[in-house]
Amino acid sequence: MMRRRVTMMGCGLLLLGSMTLCTSCAPSGLSKKYAGPKEMPADVRAYYSYPPRTVEPKVEVRKHKKSYDMLRIQFPSTLNVYGDEEIKVDYYMCTKPGRHPTVLMLPISGGVDFSVESFAYVFAPRGINCVLVHNRDVEIENTQSAEEVEAYFRQTVLDNRQVLDYIVTRPEVDPNRIGALGLSLGGIKASLVAASDPRIKCAVLGLAGGSMADIAMHSTEPGLKDYVDEIEAMGISGESVYCELHRKIRTDPLRLGSYIDARTTLMFIAGFDRVVPTWAGKQLRDTIGRPKTIYLCAGHYTSFLYLPYAIVESLNFVKKNFNMD
Repeated sequence: MMRRRVTMMGCGLLLLGSMTLCTSCAPSGLSKKYAGPKEMPADVRAYYSYPPRTVEPKVEVRKHKKSYDMLRIQFPSTLNVYGDEEIKVDYYMCTKPGRHPTVLMLPISGGVDFSVESFAYVFAPRGINCVLVHNRDVEIENTQSAEEVEAYFRQTVLDNRQVLDYIVTRPEVDPNRIGALGLSLGGIKASLVAASDPRIKCAVLGLAGGSMADIAMHSTEPGLKDYVDEIEAMGISGESVYCELHRKIRTDPLRLGSYIDARTTLMFIAGFDRVVPTWAGKQLRDTIGRPKTIYLCAGHYTSFLYLPYAIVESLNFVKKNFNMD
């Protein structure tokens, strides 16, 4: 009982702190000159295609709640360019009759955690199906070459497109109201999925940026910094590493960002971010077409203090774009 009281008190303090911090948020609206997204060329679209196949997933009910069930769904990828593990999803399925909007939710580099689940806990009871797509087990910091980094991000797009293929066949899903949401590495991945799949009609990109070469060379994230330091210790210059990454990573937010519709995109950028540098977030914003953006007075990790605020703003944005009452 004491633990429950302490947890509730902590949540209350976090919410109060977030409400105070919100007074320092600086929203920026969509540019009036925006003319719409570019059309993706056929060769680029083909790069993210795969053989068609009927999916027969393993489905396990993990939780029963008043207004939704949480299912664990797994099935093999029809095309593996990086690893061979199965695609794994936590699906928060609305149990109210009818077809509902559905949002892909892509986690941070460490995997599905409280920050990503918090969005699902708020969205699902309000009539929005939530699809938390797990990262593959191998972390990006363990890649050994620019080619592997490219394969890692291309596989992300392939996996999430196949998740969409399955999800839109379900009777409780409205195939015309599909969104994508992600934080940090998940925000970067959400931008790639939103750009490569026209079924995504709404995107929320939290703490995302580009290019990947810029982030790799300038991020203070320990795993990435150690990775670059190890390469440079082998006698390879930082400039050479940057050029190699810039040349070989095709699946990059800056390369694909112009295919995202800025009119249906919301970004959160931390004003003092050194993990995904603030300027990298602004580069992505400019590439997309300057969508509505909320600037947070925080660094990458201290942005967690804004989580309740970000959830509410994201929910309102999704509801508005999907014409929900």
